[in-house]
Amino acid sequence: MPHQANTDQNLARAGVKQRANRARLLLIGGVLFAVGVVLMLVGGDENLPAFVGVALAAPPTIAGLGLFLSGAISGRAAQRKPFA
Repeated sequence: MPHQANTDQNLARAGVKQRANRARLLLIGGVLFAVGVVLMLVGGDENLPAFVGVALAAPPTIAGLGLFLSGAISGRAAQRKPFA
C-alpha cells in the first residue's frame, strides 16, 4: 500500500509527482481524441465511429483531469491556504 502523506512537505511532494502522470494521461487522451476525429471524418454519417472516438479519448482525459485537480488540492493544502 502506498505511503500516506502525513506532513506538508510530503503532501507537496505527492502533488508534484502527479504532474508527470497527469501530463502523460492528457497527452494520451489528446492523441486518442485526434484518432477519434479522424475516425469520425472517415466514418461519414455513421454513429459508431463517433462513439469509438469518444470512448477512446474519454478515460485517459478524465483520469488526467482528476490528477490535475488532486495535485492542485494537495499543493494548496500543503501551503495551508484556505479553500473557501
